[in-house]
Amino acid sequence: MPHRKSLESRRRTLVETPLFNLKFMPSLLLLPDSLHIYRATDAAAQTLGYTHEQLRQMTLYDLLVEDRSTVDDTLTRARTAPPFVLTVRRPDREERIIEGIVHLLPEYELLYLSFADLTGLHMVVRLSNRLATASPSATGVAFMNEMTRLISQAWGGVHVYVGRLVNNTALQGVAYAVAGETREPPNYALADTPCENVVVGGVCFYPRSVQTMFLRDSDLQKIGLESYLGAPLRDPFGRTIGIFWVADTKPLPNLRPLRDMFSVLTVRVAHELMRIQAEAEAQRLREQLIQAQKMESVGRMAGGLAHDFNNLLTAMLGYVELAQSALAQDHPAYAFLNNAILAVEKASEVTRQLMALARQQPMQRRPLNLNTVVQEALQIASSWLLPNIQVQTYLSDALWLTEADHAQLMQVLQNLLLNARDAIPETGGVITIETQNVRLDEAYTRAHYEVVPGDYVMLMVSDTGVGMPPQVRERIFEPFFTTKPRGQGTGLGLSIVYSIVKQSGGHIWVYSEAGKGTTFKVYLPRAYDRAPLAPAERPIPTPPPRGNETLLVVEDEPGVLEVATETLRQYGYRVLTAQSPPEALQIAQNLGEPIHLLITDVVMPVMSGRELADYIQQRLHPNIKVLYVSGYTENTIVHHGVLEPGVNFLPKPYTPTQLAQKVREVLDRPAP
Repeated sequence: MPHRKSLESRRRTLVETPLFNLKFMPSLLLLPDSLHIYRATDAAAQTLGYTHEQLRQMTLYDLLVEDRSTVDDTLTRARTAPPFVLTVRRPDREERIIEGIVHLLPEYELLYLSFADLTGLHMVVRLSNRLATASPSATGVAFMNEMTRLISQAWGGVHVYVGRLVNNTALQGVAYAVAGETREPPNYALADTPCENVVVGGVCFYPRSVQTMFLRDSDLQKIGLESYLGAPLRDPFGRTIGIFWVADTKPLPNLRPLRDMFSVLTVRVAHELMRIQAEAEAQRLREQLIQAQKMESVGRMAGGLAHDFNNLLTAMLGYVELAQSALAQDHPAYAFLNNAILAVEKASEVTRQLMALARQQPMQRRPLNLNTVVQEALQIASSWLLPNIQVQTYLSDALWLTEADHAQLMQVLQNLLLNARDAIPETGGVITIETQNVRLDEAYTRAHYEVVPGDYVMLMVSDTGVGMPPQVRERIFEPFFTTKPRGQGTGLGLSIVYSIVKQSGGHIWVYSEAGKGTTFKVYLPRAYDRAPLAPAERPIPTPPPRGNETLLVVEDEPGVLEVATETLRQYGYRVLTAQSPPEALQIAQNLGEPIHLLITDVVMPVMSGRELADYIQQRLHPNIKVLYVSGYTENTIVHHGVLEPGVNFLPKPYTPTQLAQKVREVLDRPAP
C-alpha cells in the first residue's frame, strides 16, 4: 500500500511538470498493461477531439482505427525503431494520422507516448506511393479507372468519381471507384447537388455535414456521404468539360496538402478527359471517312459494271435492230422486236444511274442560277406530282451563281422531289423548295468530313411526310437501300443525289423527324468571277458583342443543346437549359428572376416551341423575348402555320458565331 501511494505521488509530480505540459507537444501517459490513458496534455486533447475526462475513461485502443494486435506490434517495434504511425478516429468520425515515439518510464510504471498530427503528409505520401504503381502506358478511360481505384485505396476507401459534363445539366460517368474497387460510373443530374456549385463557382470543399447542405440530393443521402471535395475539369479555353470529385462517409481533413494534391491530379484528369473526347471526335470522323470510302468503292464497282453492261446492251441493241431491219413492218415478230428495243433502252437508263453513282458521268460544268434549275424541274414534275400535294417556293432574288452540270442538278432535284412525293400520305401535304446564300465556317466544317469553309448556294427541299427514324436516316445514301416495297424503288435515287453533289464539290445535310417530315439541304460552292476579289471587298469578321442576360435554351437534341449552351456561356450569358418543354416550364416557373430570352426548337415532343413560348409569355414571364430555331427553314415553318411571319428565327445548321450574333440582335431589338 505505501508503494502505491508513493507511485501515485510520483506520477502526480510528473503530470504537473512543465515538461509534460508542453503546448506544442501532444502527449499521453498510458498504463503499460492495458494502455489505459492515465493523463493527456492539452495539446493531445485538442488533437484527439476529446475532453480530459473522456480520455481518462478510455484506452489507446479506443482511439485508434487499427485493431488491438496491430497496435501492440506497432508500439513494440517503436520502442527500438521509432517512430510509430497510427490512425486516430475523432468523435466526429474524422480520421487523423499521427506519428510519434513511445518510451517506458519504469520509475512511474507508465508509457510515455508523444506524437504529431501528420495527416496531410502521410495521405499525400500514401497517394503518391499508390499512384507510382500505376501503369505508365495507361491513358484515357484505362487511366481514369486505375487512378480512381488507387486514390480510393490510398485514402481509406473513399468514393472517387470522374464525369463528363453534358448540356451543363448532367454528368455522364467516365470512371468511379469505392472501397478501392472500380464500379460502373453512374450518370446523374447536376441540380441540387454539390457538383452544381462546382460548375458555377469552381473548386468546392465540404469537410463535413454535406448531407445537411444538399437535402434534395437523393444519391448523396442514400450513400450517406459526409464530406465532398470537387473540382471542375477545364479545357485549354477555360470551359468546364467535366467534374472530378472525392467524397467519404466520414469527414475529410481540411488540410492544405490534400487540396494541393487534388488540384495537381485534376490537371491530369482534365487532359485525359480531353483525350477521350478527342478520340471520340476522331472516331466520328473516321466513320465519315469510312462511309465516304465505302461509297467510293461501291462507285468504282458500279462504274465497272456499267461499262461492261453498256457494251452488252450496245451489242444487244445492234442485233435487235438488224433483225428488225430484215423484217417487214407487218411481220408478226416486228412488234416484239420493238418491245425488245424499249427494254434495252430502259436497261441503259439503269447503266446511266450506275455511271452517276460511280461519278463517271461526264460533267459539263458552267455557271448557272439554281433558281432557273428549280423552275425547270418543277415544270417537269408538275406532270407527276399528285393533286393533294401543294408546292411552295422561296427563291432568293440575289442568289449567287454556282458552277455545276445543269442536267445532273435536274436529276438531283427530280430525285429529291420524287422522295418527297412518296413520303407524303394520301391525305396530302406540302413540299417546300428554297434557295439561299450561306457561308459555312470553320466551326461547321470541323465536324463534317470533306467540307471546305466558304460561300455556298443552298438548295432546300422539305416535305411534310412521314419522316424517318434515326436508324433509317443513317443509311439513306447507301446504294440499293430503300424502305419502299419490292418493285417500287431501286434504292439508287439518293445514292445518285449524294454522288452528284459530291462530284460538284458540294455537301448534303438531312434533317428528319418521324411523323413530322424531312428536309434535305444541298450546299453547292459559289461560282466566283475569274478575276480575284480585292481584299477590301470581303469585310473583316468581327466577334459578336458579349452579354450578361439570362437565357433559357430548350432543345431535345443533346448535341445541339450542348453546343448552344457552351457557346452562349463563352459570350458571358447566364444559360439555363432544358431538353423538353415540361422541363423548361418547371425552370421558368421556379425562377424568381427575369428570363430575358427563350431559345427554343420549333418541333419538339409534348408541345411545340411556339406553344411553349406562348405559355411562358402569357403566364410566367410576359417580357421574355423568343428566338426560334429549326432544321426547317423560316419560310417552311411560317407556311405550315407553326410560326407567324416576322418572328425571330435561326435555321439549322447554324454556327456558334451565327447563334451569338442572332441572340445579341434579338436582345437589342426594341420590344414591340
